Amino acid sequence: MKILLVEDDLSIGEFLSTTLTAYRYTVDLATDGQLGLELAIQGEYAVIVLDVMLPKLDGLSICRKLREQRCQTPILMLTAKDSDEDVVVGLDMGADDYVTKPCEPSQLIARIRALLRRQTTAMSSSILTWGKLCLDPNLIQVTYQQQLINLSPREYSLLELFLRYPQRIFSRSAIIDHLWSIDESPTDAAVTNLIKDLRRKLKTAGMMEELIETVYRLGYRLKVAPNGDIQEKQDQAEPKDEKQTDLKLEGLGLIQEVAQDFQASLAERIDVLEKAVRSLQIDNFDSAQREYVIDEAHRLAGGLGTFGYAKGSELARAIEHLLREKSEFGKQELNQFLQLLAQLQQEIDQPPVSMISQPQTGIMPLILVIDDDHLFCESLRQAAPMRGLQIEIADKSTPLHQIANNPPSVVLVSFDRNSMAARLTLLEKLKVHFPAIPVLILAEEDSLDTRITVARWGNGRYLLKPTTTDEIFEAIAKILPSTTIANAKVMIVDDDPVQLKALTALLQPWGVQVTCVRNPQQFWQVLISTEPDVLLLDLEMPTFNGFELCRVVRQDSRYVDLPIIVVTAHTDASSIGQVFAAGADEFIAKPIVGPELVTRVLSRIERTRMQQQLLRCQQQQLQVYPKETKIDLLTQVASRHYLAEFLEQQWQRLIHKRSWLCLIICDIDHFQAYNDHYSYQTGNTCLQQVAQAICQCIDPSCDLVARSGADEFMIGLPDKSLDGALQVVERIQQAIANLQIPHPSLTRNSHITLSFGITGAIPTPEKSYRNLIATANQALSTAKARGCNTYCLYSL
Repeated sequence: MKILLVEDDLSIGEFLSTTLTAYRYTVDLATDGQLGLELAIQGEYAVIVLDVMLPKLDGLSICRKLREQRCQTPILMLTAKDSDEDVVVGLDMGADDYVTKPCEPSQLIARIRALLRRQTTAMSSSILTWGKLCLDPNLIQVTYQQQLINLSPREYSLLELFLRYPQRIFSRSAIIDHLWSIDESPTDAAVTNLIKDLRRKLKTAGMMEELIETVYRLGYRLKVAPNGDIQEKQDQAEPKDEKQTDLKLEGLGLIQEVAQDFQASLAERIDVLEKAVRSLQIDNFDSAQREYVIDEAHRLAGGLGTFGYAKGSELARAIEHLLREKSEFGKQELNQFLQLLAQLQQEIDQPPVSMISQPQTGIMPLILVIDDDHLFCESLRQAAPMRGLQIEIADKSTPLHQIANNPPSVVLVSFDRNSMAARLTLLEKLKVHFPAIPVLILAEEDSLDTRITVARWGNGRYLLKPTTTDEIFEAIAKILPSTTIANAKVMIVDDDPVQLKALTALLQPWGVQVTCVRNPQQFWQVLISTEPDVLLLDLEMPTFNGFELCRVVRQDSRYVDLPIIVVTAHTDASSIGQVFAAGADEFIAKPIVGPELVTRVLSRIERTRMQQQLLRCQQQQLQVYPKETKIDLLTQVASRHYLAEFLEQQWQRLIHKRSWLCLIICDIDHFQAYNDHYSYQTGNTCLQQVAQAICQCIDPSCDLVARSGADEFMIGLPDKSLDGALQVVERIQQAIANLQIPHPSLTRNSHITLSFGITGAIPTPEKSYRNLIATANQALSTAKARGCNTYCLYSL
């Protein structure tokens, strides 16, 4: 579970973060009140630990603002202000607990557990079970058939997440948000590997049942337990025998319009392929015509996949590959072409399975309508998709737990004289379960008593009948929780106009400003002028392909951290490997599922903005606390922030000198397993020993060692060539071997080792030290993949 810690004292903040991490919590640290409030509003936290005396915005104001916005997250005030009056004020502002400094860490952890126990059933800290698998949050341990299973902290947190929310599907982005802090930037591959590791450890422990289910293109969820005994309370809250109906993205107007345009163009597109066949039959098919037909087949494959012709997309792609691979067409190739074209025509004659009927995963706001007038409800249902909404109808026979399985964004209730009492009773029950959900009342009579009741519930609206659907939707828009991202910009590069139009139609309803580039030759000019938050790239395009454009972006220091999502039909391991090697952050497979695309794009934007906020905060810390932030408190080597300053200065100096600047990034192999076997305190001692050994292998008069992550170190080497960097690595390897720090969690007689990523360059004005960091990180990842205890060298 994730905890937000708002503390301006860096030493206290780091100590508390380390303590909480040791108890399997993921911690986001904010060092001023304004950033703390923004993170609390945007993030999903189990508990907020809040100091009172903070810069920019004090803790009491944060607490008050959160409660005004109906934030239900437990808040623990941790402060040196210990008078009775201070405690009373803090609790009256909305805090759930008040602890004075100094506080024993064990007491703080116990109080956090107590807060979690007071929450709803879904967040209860009682023992979680799945068949014979048990997770005890109080002891922080997992057992299967009463045998202890050793899990890493992140594996433990992943298992706890699935057990606490057995009905929920978690996308990779959602898992990252829950398990990683915002200053980390893991890829989707990290989630995949984490799930593989958890599955492997459970299987090693003797658990043959599959715990985690992969939901195609959506993410992962917990499977139904073999004996159906996932915690009795959870069964009552979320009954597994209730069949949940997938909500459909039906009638989404903009997408339907694009789909109709595509349907109208199919005859013309097929005609291009038929003309190609006739030209081949009379041997009148020049290279220019071949390239035109290949491009048309490529665009047709993408369009067919997007608009529900999955088999047709495969056939069009087969035609494309046939034309690319065969420079000369004989009778056999021509017959193959004719056969593929005939099959393609048959597929197109079939009705499509449209992308807009794919399962919806919470992207479109759900409006729950409680009304017995079927004509009125149907008119709302038909009009809702045009406004980016979806309607679900409930009546007096609808059980409350069925509504709880899919909480709405707004509840719309129609009152008349006969149903008023029953409706008010139902609404009171709903507000107990969903206190923050706004309510829209449609009443036949203007009753002050009813208005007072609605006003007591907080956010809501009151309309008198008769009213139009437009007036209803305008009222919903005013109370609907905001789901758009202000001023978000997405740049899409694709040579297919149909794809561009479809992607634009999907993203624009969410407040996203979309810039489309059809000609890859215009890519760089548009990128500079647009400055997008996310870049969507197609892979196969004329002139420049997606791999090339991705590498171009990563070569420029301004766009090293720009999120890049590749949209491709090639999902084989080799192609995906090339996608990530080129610098992409993730990929989306064609045919595109609308909700998946929107979810991934919005998640990337939100996470990037939160990271930028944290970076700005850290930069402010450098100005306010320059001495404290230069040194890592645990290892006494330089901090990552100070190393960044050092590399920037050396880069500028060496541009004029025309001398080398090298960078080494190293981390301890299987360090999490080391912590799991011993303890975090022993792990800290190990880190201190490793840091001292590294410092003894460099020239302190010119080189710099910094701790850049939990068990990661960076070494800046100005005026040293790659050969010199290799010599430093060899000295460090020998020094670590001489330490003889045992690592019994791996194999007998095994000791601590390091893996290294090495890079270097002669600095130029066109690049920056950030390019060194990115390249060294890639080299380190390769070294890890090779089996650890080795190094990999990539020149910049």
